[in-house]
Amino acid sequence: MMKYVSQLLENEEYKGALEKIGACERERVYCRHDFTHLMDVARLMWQRVLEEHVKLDKEQVYLAALLHDIGRVREYEEGISHDTAGKELAGEILVHIGYPPGPAEDILEAIGRHREDEGGPLLLGALLRDADKKSRPCFYCAAADRCKWSQDERNTEKSWQ
Repeated sequence: MMKYVSQLLENEEYKGALEKIGACERERVYCRHDFTHLMDVARLMWQRVLEEHVKLDKEQVYLAALLHDIGRVREYEEGISHDTAGKELAGEILVHIGYPPGPAEDILEAIGRHREDEGGPLLLGALLRDADKKSRPCFYCAAADRCKWSQDERNTEKSWQ
């Protein structure tokens, strides 16, 4: 059992943010940032950790994935970049659930830099960036012709590994 992930999923601020993001994206034809996406990212990250024998804590991996788009709520409401806002909101939530400060800093760094080309200097950030992209089946998307992402940003590999 992952104690902190369980606490995150019960956290009112987290649940409220996901509800607000869902409401903002209700009519969105592009990829959504819902719980399914967050879990897809978590599972893809953990799959790579296992396949490549990476020494990362499963709970830390899942927390990073489940929190990485939490800043979307402030992006929609206030125009703040979701990675910047997400780092702040995730920090507050991690403190609230009592997650240890050291590992929390790694999660926050990964969230804050997950859209950069290499996902930041941390392995956790690189895994997050890669899984976030691979979680999107752009090659199968009905809205691909209207997507604002460049071809480089899209997952066109037909691969989830």
